[in-house]
Amino acid sequence: MNIKLIPKVELHCHLEGCFRPATVMELGKTLGLPVPTERDAFREQWMITRPLQSLQAALQCFVNIQSVWCAEEAIERLTFEAVEDARDQGIRIIEFRYSPDFIKNGHAHLNFEKIHNAILRGIAHVDESEIAVGLIGIVQKTLSLKDAEYTTDFIIENRETFVALDFADQDTHALNAYRPMVDKARKNGLNLTTHAGEEKTVDAAQHVRDAIEELATERVGHGIHIIDDAGVMDLVIERNVALEVCPTSNWLTNAVPSTAQHPIRRLYDAGVPLTINSDDPGLFGIDLCHEYQILRDEHGFTDAEFDRCNDAAATHSFISLDRKRKAWPREIKELK
Repeated sequence: MNIKLIPKVELHCHLEGCFRPATVMELGKTLGLPVPTERDAFREQWMITRPLQSLQAALQCFVNIQSVWCAEEAIERLTFEAVEDARDQGIRIIEFRYSPDFIKNGHAHLNFEKIHNAILRGIAHVDESEIAVGLIGIVQKTLSLKDAEYTTDFIIENRETFVALDFADQDTHALNAYRPMVDKARKNGLNLTTHAGEEKTVDAAQHVRDAIEELATERVGHGIHIIDDAGVMDLVIERNVALEVCPTSNWLTNAVPSTAQHPIRRLYDAGVPLTINSDDPGLFGIDLCHEYQILRDEHGFTDAEFDRCNDAAATHSFISLDRKRKAWPREIKELK
């Protein structure tokens, strides 16, 4: 089957990392930002298309892109185009995650409410019968606990338009410090995913175990290095915790030596619930179809296996069952 025609679910996609280069170059002109106007220069300076040589190089790319999310009109347009691009790839269910703190940083004229409302307007431009869209609010782990609580409260206050929390970025506090925030969010109907087990470190698998045992996370962003710990793999399978796997992203961030050496096939064959995702498609110059092509060419994934991954992703999506069923062509199991 043509990969584009496969009905897809995407659960791990950072909205700030979704953009069309042509749009960003155009916005650079209208907003007076120093965005490269030549396609090759933009790709070289504003995108990550080969494994990172240094963290500073990666951070600069994120700083560049963040500068464009500086006006409500731009946020609305970038969001609309992200949803439109997802729909055109055959994605029927998608959860975008974004960090209110990341977008607001350095933009004193914006606040969380203006940012969120602009995003909602962007989503509203696309017919919801064609694609079910959910939003996950990111709480950066680099924030002080006071600021993390403030962001969590904003997400809870807007629980009608968010489906979950995500804890992302470098760890600066013990994970159990977030437990009161998670408990409060759950009491208000929100779910939890958290980044863990992405980097290849000696305690990568333990971070996944901690996320499951201390925060009872329902999904894990990345989590691929549980492959090094059979006990944590068994825990993930037993608790039915889905991994949000992003092959190209893991290669570009040096989490794996190459996409061909990614452990996704071994994880799948072991029975780990996994979903296929693009992470930051605009930033990486890819899309979700690109990830499917890699898995087909380098890991031998079949259309039937893609369907099983997508049905699992549909089940594990935090969007309401009624909304998912309107967009998904097959029966969706309820998550137990």
